[in-house]
Amino acid sequence: MIERKQSSTGGVQRNRREIGKQAEQQAEQHLTRIGWTIVERNWRCRQGELDLIARDGEWWVFIEVRSRTEGGSFGTAREAIDMRKQQQVRAIVEQYIHRHRLYEAKIRCDAIIITYTRRGDALPELEHIAHAF
Repeated sequence: MIERKQSSTGGVQRNRREIGKQAEQQAEQHLTRIGWTIVERNWRCRQGELDLIARDGEWWVFIEVRSRTEGGSFGTAREAIDMRKQQQVRAIVEQYIHRHRLYEAKIRCDAIIITYTRRGDALPELEHIAHAF
């Protein structure tokens, strides 16, 4: 359930952290539905966090999950995966590979973009971008 709070303008806003958690759960459900195995959730190191790590056959897939509400003031979820974010994810992936000795593994970085309606009453739009960066 997404927590809602009253905004200063009288409308209802959804808590960003709760929206992000829900988006990661929806992304995980999507990956499980298509037959992938989830290896890790929210793996952390000094450089940051990987949202999801999964196996797609012989591939190790590192998934960045981004969500936004349509018409929001922060741009689209896709725009949030800018060059800086891509470089950060790559650095974290390198740490994961090193710590787990996956030197010979096939790896890739995917993105899952989830867009919620403003009212929150319709199903969100989920876009899975393989080999996103």
